[in-house]
Amino acid sequence: MCVRWRKDEFRGSGVDVVIGRPVVVRAPYRVSTEALMADLRARYEHPKIEVWLRMLRRTGVVERPWAASLEETVARAGVGERSRAGYAAARGMAVEAAQEALHQAGLIGRDVDLVVTTHTTSWTAPGLDVDLVGALGLRPDVARVGLATAACSGGGHGLVHAARFLRGRPGGRALVVAAEQLSTLYNPGVEPPSMQSVLYGGLFGDSAAATVVSAVPEAAAGDVVVEDGWEFVLPDSTGAYWGVIHEGGFAFDSGPEAARAPGRVLPFLKGWLDGRPVTWAAVHPGGPGIISGTLTGLGLDEEQAGVFARDSLAGGNLGGAALLDVLARTMADGAVEGPGVAVAYGPGFTAAGLYLRAVR
Repeated sequence: MCVRWRKDEFRGSGVDVVIGRPVVVRAPYRVSTEALMADLRARYEHPKIEVWLRMLRRTGVVERPWAASLEETVARAGVGERSRAGYAAARGMAVEAAQEALHQAGLIGRDVDLVVTTHTTSWTAPGLDVDLVGALGLRPDVARVGLATAACSGGGHGLVHAARFLRGRPGGRALVVAAEQLSTLYNPGVEPPSMQSVLYGGLFGDSAAATVVSAVPEAAAGDVVVEDGWEFVLPDSTGAYWGVIHEGGFAFDSGPEAARAPGRVLPFLKGWLDGRPVTWAAVHPGGPGIISGTLTGLGLDEEQAGVFARDSLAGGNLGGAALLDVLARTMADGAVEGPGVAVAYGPGFTAAGLYLRAVR
């Protein structure tokens, strides 16, 4: 397929678009993979249950943060109760992460020119973007982008939208907030068990992440500067990975294409990069195969370059906040030097990427 890439390069726009170190807030309960396996084994007598549980162990997740205990999460019945509890938890974590990100940047709510939110796992109107205006003291005329279905790629898409908004706006500030309550996917007993329900019910954790993106005359040492942004919908991929709402609540499902989709994106990602050097990467920690496949495709050593993504995954796949978590870990370690890439994947099948430059 021949693709003509739109270039969103920011050099020459009069400002450097700088991403601050993200703040990540995790829900208070820690639920281990072993605890989930024991719970599922006690609930189901299925010929494939032991195979599915071994699959769950191989996800790379050791424990995940949940907003409620395992017992309370399972006891919630129906889409209404689960949605209300999910949004309340996501909103609380979002406010906490955003307040800390603003404090870290030395800002108050009224300094923000754009707020970008991503929240998929419970339905509400108005959305998280509107809710944060009052909760954070943002200006009534603040620009808003509310991503309601981006799911796992939401953090990446949020950063791309923020960078585009700030191009050519000296002194502009954007706040990117991702919040998900993914423990709602663990809903055993509602439907007959399947490989997908076991996998997605046990893979994810609850969290929020926030970062300030700024347009400054010149980046300082330690800053990460956005050079280019990219959003992509993989052709013929709607059968890869999707979300559904049924009587019991929200769930994810997937088809055989799910395992192949990240690999199919790589040629397009490399086409967008167009030979530009990549010395480090913050990769969406969707699973061990996604991490290693993306890094190998970018020509990086997967063991060395994948440390932060694997560490993030071990604490639970955080969905839309996951890329921000990997980026926070990478920046905190001081491991970014020279040009790099941040890339996230999500249902659709979609991808979002940023070409970044670390300033020394």
